[in-house]
Amino acid sequence: MSYSDKIYETAAETFEITCFLFPVDKDEVDGKPEEQTELSTIQTVVEFNGAAKGIIIISPSVSLLSAMAGNMLGIEDPDMKQKEEALCEVANIISGNIAPMFSNDDEICYINPPQLLSNKSNQAGIIEDAEKESARILLNEGTAEIEVYYQIP
Repeated sequence: MSYSDKIYETAAETFEITCFLFPVDKDEVDGKPEEQTELSTIQTVVEFNGAAKGIIIISPSVSLLSAMAGNMLGIEDPDMKQKEEALCEVANIISGNIAPMFSNDDEICYINPPQLLSNKSNQAGIIEDAEKESARILLNEGTAEIEVYYQIP
């Protein structure tokens, strides 16, 4: 199984368990597909180091931001702070499960707290000459793109 497949599976399981959101095929999207697939300008970045060094960038769609926070908090109209906190919590869980995939012999990876970025062009911290893996997951209420830049010593 490739890293991209493992990233997809990890993200899908996290969204299912923490947000009650489920992977779907493109033809199963209810409503307006473009609203569910267009990515938000808000994303989160998680750095990791130790057995491997890298960053994980998670970019949700606008509809996914609302659905995550609403489902996690059990409310209908979450505010921006609640959406950002939900994104950071999901990013923390996904990153905690993805980073160890890049370590050798069960060595430890240290994961930093998620940081919000509000401008997609500002992807500070991308490691020069890093390998890249990515996965895009279409969920019943939105889309998430996960990019991992890493180096294994």
